[in-house]
Amino acid sequence: MTERPPARLRRYFTLVEQRPDLFRQDRGGITIELEPATIARTERLMSRRLATRGLPKAGAAVGLVFDDPYFFVLRDAVTFPDGSPGTYARIVMKGQGGAAILPFHDGKILLLKIHRHAVRRWLYEIPRGAIENGKTPMEAASAELFEEMGGKAVDIRPLGFCYGSTATSFTGVHLFFALLAEVGRPQLAEGIAEIHALTPAEFEAAIRSGEILDSFTLAAFLHAKLAGLFG
Repeated sequence: MTERPPARLRRYFTLVEQRPDLFRQDRGGITIELEPATIARTERLMSRRLATRGLPKAGAAVGLVFDDPYFFVLRDAVTFPDGSPGTYARIVMKGQGGAAILPFHDGKILLLKIHRHAVRRWLYEIPRGAIENGKTPMEAASAELFEEMGGKAVDIRPLGFCYGSTATSFTGVHLFFALLAEVGRPQLAEGIAEIHALTPAEFEAAIRSGEILDSFTLAAFLHAKLAGLFG
């Protein structure tokens, strides 16, 4: 009698059918192995490797290994370009990705001083958030501006697309430039304490001094500057 695959693998193979974009194969790249026998062989190999390093064998399990309301974690059985087998974990945000918006008001860029739990520190960032199902990236951009800083845009322009941590995350964000007519108050409920206004020259100085560290904020500024949007 054939043993039934564990739930993590059943849900994984459902994703293979429903989300082929997650399992794209590029010639010469890291290959995702989808044959059950190959997956089982890779799990056994990785379990032994982890054990020799004193690490938990659970780290060898392939499939949908964690499911949060906002994201899930996949661990794939892979073959690296040199032919060696292994596993690789990645984070996939639910929904349609995110939108990050560079707000511009009265000749200055507006930044949020926000406390980020993941890194346990205050950072200066542009507004951003997830794109809910049924919404376009531009609709999400407009909504995030209003929710996070009470901003009302008279013009929103696409800047491009940017990935965050490509070593661990599948999801990126759509970048926008927004010319604001009004600015309100920061959203304290999301850990946003203040709104800072910087001229483009002051923004560049803040990059050089290490005050601005967020990758999406840096990417949006670069795109806007290259497009000549600061006059």
